[in-house]
Amino acid sequence: MVKRVVILGAGFGGAYTAMHLEKYLKKTKEPFEITIVNRENYFVFQPMLAEVVGGSLGILDTINPLRKLLRKTVLFFREIDSIDIENQKIFLTPKFSHKTREVPFDHLVLALGTVTDFRGMAGLHEHALPFKNLADSIAIRNQVIDVLETAARTHDQALKNKLLTFVVGGGGFSGTEVVAEVNDLVHNLAKEYPEIDHNQLRVILIHSKDRLMDKEMPESLGRYAEKLLKKRGVEFRFGAHLKTATPEEAILDTGEHIPTKTVISTVPSSPNPLIEGLPLKFERGKIVADAGMQAEGRDNIWAIGDCAAIPHLAGKGICPPTAQFAIREAKVLAYNIAASISGWEKKEFRFKALGMMGALGHQSAVAELFGKFKFSGLLAWMMWRMIYWIKLPGMSRKVKVALTWMLDTMIPIEAVQIKTAASQGIAQLHFETEEIIFHEGDVGDYLYIIVNGEVEVYQEKGKEKNVIAKLSKGEYFGEMALLNQRSRLATVKCLSPVDVLALRKSDFGILISNFQQLRKDFEETEKTRSREIQ
Repeated sequence: MVKRVVILGAGFGGAYTAMHLEKYLKKTKEPFEITIVNRENYFVFQPMLAEVVGGSLGILDTINPLRKLLRKTVLFFREIDSIDIENQKIFLTPKFSHKTREVPFDHLVLALGTVTDFRGMAGLHEHALPFKNLADSIAIRNQVIDVLETAARTHDQALKNKLLTFVVGGGGFSGTEVVAEVNDLVHNLAKEYPEIDHNQLRVILIHSKDRLMDKEMPESLGRYAEKLLKKRGVEFRFGAHLKTATPEEAILDTGEHIPTKTVISTVPSSPNPLIEGLPLKFERGKIVADAGMQAEGRDNIWAIGDCAAIPHLAGKGICPPTAQFAIREAKVLAYNIAASISGWEKKEFRFKALGMMGALGHQSAVAELFGKFKFSGLLAWMMWRMIYWIKLPGMSRKVKVALTWMLDTMIPIEAVQIKTAASQGIAQLHFETEEIIFHEGDVGDYLYIIVNGEVEVYQEKGKEKNVIAKLSKGEYFGEMALLNQRSRLATVKCLSPVDVLALRKSDFGILISNFQQLRKDFEETEKTRSREIQ
């Protein structure tokens, strides 16, 4: 019987685990099938994302199509609705239908990484731009160009000062790299706008510690980065937290208010919410795993990367959440899964970090190799580019990135925005007479509010049709499945052409959690309709 290995997430941990597992397909005694579930159909090379913000790399230069990297893997590009460890099933959210997709597994790899988490931080979720993925990089670049365009056309000096002030929260690797790229981008693009006075440009980094990259780099390199960025005009607020943000300003816990229209936050990160309720052992939000990456107390659940607490046998504590560790963890994990299937002896993960590197923009970087060799400036930048270029998966991607870097030295950065359509919290939908909006048994994914037209709500028992209600303009339906986290109890058919507003399940949850009276109204309606259905 074919064993099913399902990997959730296609970052460094998940994608590289699948790559190595493909090599074991013909070597194991027992056949197995590899499946990856990921939101996007591409793998992102995270260390280069800051260069997308600055324009040194194009949007597609940091990504690889997963179908090209993983020829022997079954791929699902869907959101995950839930994970059922006990029954060994993954439930995927509906896509182009109202039905979930079940993905059974014999071995499950949790490689879901971390997410930017603004819970409990008022204002940041609404007004701060995160820096975590490719979409975030594009959004930050678009914002910088947008405010420069607006600043060039406004005569309101107070507004102009806000538009030309950029605040970045967090002075780790991500924060330092993005503030360097934003600073370069702002000053380079501002040359195209004679209406903008360069003395008005302000780029400010807020960090809770007393120096940059305090967890990643030795103090000498952190101080070098600070000195270099200061020379380029970056301001620093050490020993302070970005407390909150409004449409008009960034507010620090020191009481300082910084008028700005652009706030970028690289902290905090937390494990993916999908793993929070799983019946596994956790340590500081991470899944506790052994040195073979097997989740504690489970023989078929594995964890890797940022969401896993894996003992660092060649160092202290747990393995750091970096790409160089995740790539090497993946090789050992793939072997151990193959070993579990074929009865081989498993391996333990042991790896000593080779070093750390951080780009500072403008052909400069800092690097520490093997814990004793330190580099900075142009040499470190050349090393940074060479090493990450070598690590890029796929020869075609290497060629494209090399060409982009060459052209970047000859062609100036262009102020072009790549704007994509924003996903709507409320979708406007139209249905024709006799069309079914959803069937009995479908998953509950939307609340529907009728704008025009009439619908019929009914159940079918055998050949009999039991009409429960007829609803028209101003009435709503679909709340029963959302409130009770269950499938639809009835079918809804259009009696005329119908226009509806559809509110997604996640947005419905936010709405009723913030407005208790509205929740009570929905619950009362749900009780009344439940009696009618029974």
